[in-house]
Amino acid sequence: MTALFPWLADPDWSRGVTETLEWKTDVLQSPTGAEQRISRRLSPRRTFEFTAMLYDTARQRFEHMLWQGCAGTWAMPVYPDVYALPAAVSSGATTLSIPTAGRDFSVGGTVLLKTDESSDATSRMATIAGITGDALQLVSPLTDSWPAGSLVYPVRPAVLTEPPSLSRLTDTATAAQVRFRIAEHNAFSDTPVLTQYRGHPVLESETDWGESVSGSYQPLIRELDNSSGIPYRLDTAGRPFWRQTHSWFTTNRPAQTSLRQLLWYLRGRQRPIWVPGQTLDFFPTSGISGNYVDVVEAGFTELGIRPGRRDICILLADGTRHYRRITAVSLVSGMERLVLDGDAITVGQNQIVDISLMTLARQDADSVSWEHATDADGVARIATTFTGVRDELE
Repeated sequence: MTALFPWLADPDWSRGVTETLEWKTDVLQSPTGAEQRISRRLSPRRTFEFTAMLYDTARQRFEHMLWQGCAGTWAMPVYPDVYALPAAVSSGATTLSIPTAGRDFSVGGTVLLKTDESSDATSRMATIAGITGDALQLVSPLTDSWPAGSLVYPVRPAVLTEPPSLSRLTDTATAAQVRFRIAEHNAFSDTPVLTQYRGHPVLESETDWGESVSGSYQPLIRELDNSSGIPYRLDTAGRPFWRQTHSWFTTNRPAQTSLRQLLWYLRGRQRPIWVPGQTLDFFPTSGISGNYVDVVEAGFTELGIRPGRRDICILLADGTRHYRRITAVSLVSGMERLVLDGDAITVGQNQIVDISLMTLARQDADSVSWEHATDADGVARIATTFTGVRDELE
């Protein structure tokens, strides 16, 4: 195996680390909106982009290594998965006590140990022989002692997507803009624990309302225009397709692990998921008794029951969610009565938080950016856009 160049220049966390996940999906769409979607990658390509600040001898050492290995393969620490040792580890140890869940360790893979974040810190790499929930077993005993607070990183072979851009701040200080692409298969669990509805999972996490949510309805329009007459327009699908952004603001590793499982399941644009609209689409005027609920009249009766606009999420005050399909709608005493399928529900009006429409949707793009403000035990922001599909054909 070709020796890897160890990457020792840690990111400037004041600017964060951007991880980008890139799947590849062929989407074959008919004029009616029916789709065949084919995934072309076993796992997404992962890139990490960050800024490293280097001073004095650390800058000198960095540029010597960069000159030597710029076109080579580097041992890149997966920075969001860092772990600080709570206690000293003695030379000769073959086990590191680390909570491994949600961290990018793998049997046969490599870990990097550093005494601190600086590029001049003492560092060594070791090979993983086995993994348990709270420990790593190493192939060979450690040759050095490591004090409490030493950092342990999972390591992945990675290449620089382009030469790092170096900004000379002074004659001894440099800021390096770096972008790595992991050069191997990115295996991860794609079995998120999600509620199922009509054969597909449901996205139950609320969007981050710290940012506005952008939505639209996209028809499939064919326009014929000879530039001299009146253009002819044809709505080939006979309906628009719902499109809306969704953002996550995560604050701990379990939440980030669950979200990563979800994204691996969706495979970019390939797999659909039920997405509630995150809006109050019906205002109930009564409780739910059995299989109907009365709501404020808002024109839904005029629309009628249409594919793509007939499934709802009923959120209750205790956090319970009921997913139902509207099978009939009529005007009753100036209110709209929605008749629901499925098991009977009995709940008072004051227990209903909201009733929102749901759409079976896929991601609109194969690329997702993951903005790490800290390591994965802290804060990250992730955003994507969902676009509706024809649920009656999926």
